[in-house]
Amino acid sequence: MKLTFIGTGAADYDWKNYGTADVLGSTMSLLGENILLDCGPTATRAMQRFNIKFSDIRAVVNTHSHSDHFNIEELRKIAGSRKIDFYGSRQTCNLVKDFCNVHPLNFGKKFKIGNFTFLTLPANHAVSNLKEETFNYLISDGEKNILYALDTAWMLTKARLLIGKTYLDAIIHDATMSEADDWRIFEHSDPVMIAAVRRVLLKTNVIDEKTKVYFNHRARTLWPSDPAAQQAIAERENAILARDGETVVI
Repeated sequence: MKLTFIGTGAADYDWKNYGTADVLGSTMSLLGENILLDCGPTATRAMQRFNIKFSDIRAVVNTHSHSDHFNIEELRKIAGSRKIDFYGSRQTCNLVKDFCNVHPLNFGKKFKIGNFTFLTLPANHAVSNLKEETFNYLISDGEKNILYALDTAWMLTKARLLIGKTYLDAIIHDATMSEADDWRIFEHSDPVMIAAVRRVLLKTNVIDEKTKVYFNHRARTLWPSDPAAQQAIAERENAILARDGETVVI
């Protein structure tokens, strides 16, 4: 399973200066060759930077409506004159139904795009409209399984039950904070929280020592600015830093 990290930054970056050193793009990924996971404010600039053609995109799978993950104008630019498929909450689908083929989701919904099967999981994250469901995804290509967990805090019981006994080859994890005890712990993750979840998943055989964990959605103000210090935190936690423009094969 191929995944390209198009952007790996949280919402506190100044994206007017995107493209300059140390400014990460808004968090989004390319699954395979033609599926975008989220579409934020740096989407088109990042795609051009990393040589991803707009015309190759057939679907966008959205996690939630926060502006760093969902930008209507960027989505319009990518769609162009065609209608692409859009998967997301009922609320986000209503906003793009005029120029996308919309597929409203809810917790537990399973759907397929090409060779990929998605299971919609509840995220531990809230938006201004508390009725809007926010999502993580269990993604499978028939051989490998990844948990795409952005944005979220502690794994909810409903999510754990939906994952069941599925073995996870990789987890793309919200790592907004680099240290514990930040007030955003109620909707984002830090290394202490991630480590606790990993220990339990390890005991229940959902993951093992071969499972790769990527730290994504890093906040500018909640991580050290020094790349060496960032890398040291990832190594301490036995994790891999997701980096803008990097393609990984799970």
